[in-house]
Amino acid sequence: MNKSWINRVLILLISILASSVLFFLVTFFTYRNILGQTILNSNNSIVEQWTHNTDSRLYSMYEHIYDLSSTLYNSVDVRKGATPMDYNQNRKIGEAITLKIISSSDITAMFILDPENDIYLYYNNGYVTTEMTYYLKLYLRINSANNTSSVSDPSWQLIEISNHGFYYKAVRLGRYVVGVVSDIELYYGHDDTIDNESGFIVNSERCFYLFGDKELEYLLDSAENDNDFVEGYAVSIDEQQYADAQIVYITKPVPAWKTWSFSFIFLILVSAGCIILAIFLYYFIVNKVSKPTQQLFEANRQLSLSNLDYRLDIASARSSEFEDLFTSFNEMSEKIGTLTIEKYDEKLKREENYLKMLRAQMKPHTFLNGITTISNMTYTAKPETMRSYISAFAKFTRYMLHTSSDWTTIGEELEHIDNYVKMQKIRFPKSIEIIYDCPEEIKNINIPYLTLFSLVENSFKHAMTLVNTMVIKITGEFVEFDGFKGVRLVEEDNGPGFTEEILEKLEEISEQELFTKEHLGLTNVRYTLNLIYRRNDLLRLSNSDKGAHVEMLIPVMEEEDETTGM
Repeated sequence: MNKSWINRVLILLISILASSVLFFLVTFFTYRNILGQTILNSNNSIVEQWTHNTDSRLYSMYEHIYDLSSTLYNSVDVRKGATPMDYNQNRKIGEAITLKIISSSDITAMFILDPENDIYLYYNNGYVTTEMTYYLKLYLRINSANNTSSVSDPSWQLIEISNHGFYYKAVRLGRYVVGVVSDIELYYGHDDTIDNESGFIVNSERCFYLFGDKELEYLLDSAENDNDFVEGYAVSIDEQQYADAQIVYITKPVPAWKTWSFSFIFLILVSAGCIILAIFLYYFIVNKVSKPTQQLFEANRQLSLSNLDYRLDIASARSSEFEDLFTSFNEMSEKIGTLTIEKYDEKLKREENYLKMLRAQMKPHTFLNGITTISNMTYTAKPETMRSYISAFAKFTRYMLHTSSDWTTIGEELEHIDNYVKMQKIRFPKSIEIIYDCPEEIKNINIPYLTLFSLVENSFKHAMTLVNTMVIKITGEFVEFDGFKGVRLVEEDNGPGFTEEILEKLEEISEQELFTKEHLGLTNVRYTLNLIYRRNDLLRLSNSDKGAHVEMLIPVMEEEDETTGM
């Protein structure tokens, strides 16, 4: 018995996995550039977060300016030439500024300037030195009146005061200027746990140093992209939304460990080993797994093609697992063949019983009607009329009791119909007229027994009245269309036709509706045609201008199939 291939494949895979681990470890320590994109992505994420945080804080301070402007507008007449703020107004606005500074740690100083009367309100956060306070007030007195923007514009400027950077915004509100300055050192975004990092805020005029190595400022001129390596440093740049400035974040990646000279030799040896193991694994899988699997695929294909005699050679399995699979397939194929034959025999017997039952239903109560008619004739009819009727009835009975074959010809069926019509004409003189239009070449075509007769009998049952003459027309012809080749028989009458409800009901074929009382003959004909020819479109019912119109299609079979003769 062949050994299992699973353990051998598992050993090979473990060997390849171990070699791959060693390969990637050596590669990691040899080539540091595989970490480059990761470092740049990390840098970019940091600078984007830093920029977003800064912009959010700037917008928050802008809202404070907007609120203070609203307070000033509602409390003071801000028109040019109006009376300046009095003491109470000055105190109220000062309190509002103080609350704003307390509520925002980012506000370094907040001010309101009246250039016309040199009125000045200035408040800082208490951490500004006396010297810086002096320079701030001096800058604001000189520049604020001419450096303003719209109150609806949330953008900020970067300014330099006494070699120190500030975010600056001032808005013009009539005669007054309302503004805020914020020290850029509040936005340094520095993580004390990270070494070798530097940060800058840059506008079109100059670069403001925040933390790290100030000498790295020169790298900004060499960066070709917003996220790039320059001289071994990772440089990431992001544009601010609410300031005409860029935030720059620079890190120095930790150097990769230095590898020994034998690393390259080891890399080559491990790579060669992996290639050899992979080739051996490929050869093993092809011979031990792929070929037996292909045999199973072919066996299943043969089975799907109904080749129930196909068997797999157990000796070609090449492993214990495939031996079990091949054995199981052979056993399954044999069982399927047995079950298929038994199922087919059962189906044939069941359909044969159905056909016998249908033929039994097609033999109507005409026997009893005929005997009753003969009995009534003994009182009123002439002897020669009785003899004609009894002769026709005897011929009708012989045909109806015909059981040697399931088939008859169109010609024999037409003769039977003509005899039946003769009987009805004796019973109902001048009430029936039948027209035949069937060429001689179709009269030798076989059709299922009593199917055409059932169509005529249905017309007698539903279309005949004693008031008007019932006209029945039977036509036949060879046709070929839409994949059908055979004979089309048409039976028409001048009765009331089919109702929509009856047409829908007669389209359904099922064993449960086989014994429907109304239009039993048509239902049985449809089911008989379906059983024999395996088609559900051979009986077509409709209404013409004159009455019911029934088409029955009879395929011309070159060779009789196994259902013929049931």
